Amino acid sequence: MNIKVDEQITLTPFLRTDKASLVRQINDKEIYDNTLLIPFPYTEQDADYWFDFVENQLNTNGIQSNWAIRKEDGQLIGGIGFQLMYGKASHKDELGYWLARDYWGKGIMTNVVERFVKFGFEKRGLVRIAANVFSYNKGSARVLEKVGFKKEGVLRKSYFKDDRYIDGFMYALIK
Repeated sequence: MNIKVDEQITLTPFLRTDKASLVRQINDKEIYDNTLLIPFPYTEQDADYWFDFVENQLNTNGIQSNWAIRKEDGQLIGGIGFQLMYGKASHKDELGYWLARDYWGKGIMTNVVERFVKFGFEKRGLVRIAANVFSYNKGSARVLEKVGFKKEGVLRKSYFKDDRYIDGFMYALIK
């Protein structure tokens, strides 16, 4: 199954053949700085771990929860997914995403998030979708706000990365 975002962008399952592209696109210090779990530098071993994780989640839950963001030519340019942190039958879930730097500031992620939350509400039966961002990640916060997410709070010193505590913002969209 694929999710068509618009004429230029489609969400598809990740493929192991994406490995070289994934390593090239995500191996960016700014992506690392703005995400909690993506390592830097990002290696082929990290990609293998990711593919195993995605496959295990699919096999365990029976739901495709992590999606590749692709241009019309099939090129991988990012990723988006639900965390399944409350189980596959829950009415709520949390969203995470990343986009290759060459595609920042073009409205792509706003369109992707908007389409993906619609998918979550319609196909997964979700009622609440949350997303947490580091307090300094203005671009990601703006994407969520443009889609209609509301900031519900500040998560003070909620994250620990690179030997420092980081505040986060909690956003949510309610069906």
